[in-house]
Amino acid sequence: RLEDPDPTAMAKTRRKKRRTHLDQNAGREAPGGKGDIPRSFVMKRGKMSELVKELTEDVRHVMEPHTAKNLKESKTNKLKDFVQVAGPLGVSHFIILSATENSKYVKIAKTPRGPTLTFKVNKYTLAREVAAAQRNPRAPPNAFLSPPLVVLNNFGDAPHQKLATITFQNLFPAINVRKVKLSTCQRAVLVDYDKESNKFQFRHYSINALPTGTNRHLKKLLTKNKVPDLGRLTDIGEFFEVGANSGAMSEFSDSEGEDAVNARVELAQDYNRLSRANTTSRVKLQEIGPRMEMELVKVEEGMCEGRVLYHAYVDKTEDEVKELETRAVDKEALRKRRREEQERNVAKKAKEKAEKEKIEEEMAALGERKRKRDKKKEKEKDAKIARKGGKGLDGGKGKKSPSARPGKSKRIKGRTRSR
Repeated sequence: RLEDPDPTAMAKTRRKKRRTHLDQNAGREAPGGKGDIPRSFVMKRGKMSELVKELTEDVRHVMEPHTAKNLKESKTNKLKDFVQVAGPLGVSHFIILSATENSKYVKIAKTPRGPTLTFKVNKYTLAREVAAAQRNPRAPPNAFLSPPLVVLNNFGDAPHQKLATITFQNLFPAINVRKVKLSTCQRAVLVDYDKESNKFQFRHYSINALPTGTNRHLKKLLTKNKVPDLGRLTDIGEFFEVGANSGAMSEFSDSEGEDAVNARVELAQDYNRLSRANTTSRVKLQEIGPRMEMELVKVEEGMCEGRVLYHAYVDKTEDEVKELETRAVDKEALRKRRREEQERNVAKKAKEKAEKEKIEEEMAALGERKRKRDKKKEKEKDAKIARKGGKGLDGGKGKKSPSARPGKSKRIKGRTRSR
């Protein structure tokens, strides 16, 4: 006879979960120091070509991971629809791409009340075109798991330039130098301002650190996921000798020059499996794309509306500015007055509807009570008839028998008398 097994021995042990991935937001803080990481919506508005739609997808890749990668827009969506959902989702910026017959535009708006910066895109290059122009393009997927570093260069002291500086800085999380992990610094966004042409140059790079002072063939072997052809060599040592593999090892030839002294740094942390802490490495930037040449044309006070703070092509006098401000005040007062009137009308209609429903309920209650009274009278009438034993309304005389016919009886009596 087999004995019952011990239930404790048969029970499965619960697997203990361990974190094996890095915290990609370690050392990242909000620009305002509130602890909320900036998040963005990148959307397209209006009709545009397929190239501009692809540019929108490239901008979304730049803003990863704190952006809605699979955001779907429809023709019926209004800007206020996105503003309403931006608050619960913690979205802080809108990047809106649009196109006209003359040019393309990029708007960067701060939710929910602005300001809004409108840039005119003079030239742009897609990410796939940048990769096609490179011999060895590099855009690893894990580089998009952390936000990029932002580098601003040559920005001026004008009010609109300062506002542009703050806007670009607040698009991405700030860096705490003491807490940041070097392994999360995989990308960089460069925005350079040219004072002569009044243009902004936008670039997107991937960051890589390569060890220095090592054999370049060994470095290529470790960095490339490709096994070299060693069939022509007699010894593995010949692979690492300079010039020994100039023919068969042409795919491992290095066309770059000597490491620049300024690009060599000593790492304080481990960056990847090749560049370790306390080692000298060469920092290398490789462009991912997209490229954009932009011009700041307008700054608005509100969310894609409101008073124009700066315009690149239109200059207004003080009288015109005062007139516009007066119009804006009058428009706001009219809007407020209409809103109050609308609220009063809505309250009046709600009150009338409530009174109408109340009257209908009272009429329904009266009808119900009347039906109950009629039903009660009908029951009392039926009960009274039942108590009288089926007698009708003729005073209890009852109905005569159909066999008792008055005329026939008289005739019978008459005949009897005659006899």
